[in-house]
Amino acid sequence: MNPPIPEKSSMAEKPAFTQEATPSYAPFRTSFASLSLHRTDRIRLLQFPPSDIEAIRGIIQRSWSNGIQDQRPYSVSYEFKLYGNPWRGQGSDAIPARTLMRDIFAHLFSQGWILHASTDISKKEFDKDTMLFRKQQTPPPDSEWIAISFNQSDRLRLIGAPQDLRVDMQNLLRQMRLLQSEDWKDRRLNAYEFKIYGRPWFPTGEETMSTRLLLLKMLEVLENRGWSLYASVDQSNGSENVSETDSWYCVRDKSWVQGSTVFHR
Repeated sequence: MNPPIPEKSSMAEKPAFTQEATPSYAPFRTSFASLSLHRTDRIRLLQFPPSDIEAIRGIIQRSWSNGIQDQRPYSVSYEFKLYGNPWRGQGSDAIPARTLMRDIFAHLFSQGWILHASTDISKKEFDKDTMLFRKQQTPPPDSEWIAISFNQSDRLRLIGAPQDLRVDMQNLLRQMRLLQSEDWKDRRLNAYEFKIYGRPWFPTGEETMSTRLLLLKMLEVLENRGWSLYASVDQSNGSENVSETDSWYCVRDKSWVQGSTVFHR
């Protein structure tokens, strides 16, 4: 005779209630902000906190000798109007304008604002780039910065570059049989200029590709010295029927040593 089957207990069938554990890490959150260049003399900041706006005000006062003409809220942004015409890209304002942008990039980078994209979103004449920044929670390492500009139709300027990089760039241009002459453009601002044979920044025919080969070789020279191209920015108006070239901004970890890996951000 089979033993009786015990009745099922409804209590035994119900699983015990467990509360989901609270994550031990902070929830991921991304913040974005933008810096845009307008007319010949305006900088507009969007979604940056007041502390960064105040810091950029100080950078402008230190790096732009002409100073600030006006500042105000502009729509949903904050605007600085500078004395002079930094975004014309020519004349006595050309090198200080690149120095100013280099110093702004350096500050934002040190605060964890990493350039996400440099983009042209306007069809207006004489438009310039808008730079979109992403806030990184972990600040990057201490870094140093240089600027490179492509001037007129045949000039290459290194702004803030150390001597070893100037020598390497000089050797590259000689090897490619492109170096026509060289000299300081502005020793006070550490701006050194190479004059290149031909018209590399206004090329036609096969020169369109030899110019691009030069850019590739320049990137190799930069990385050999620990520099990586961080931003390529259209920051100048140009002139009627003639667009302006980008300016390059390069960064290097201060702890980098010859032969070590170059990280891109």
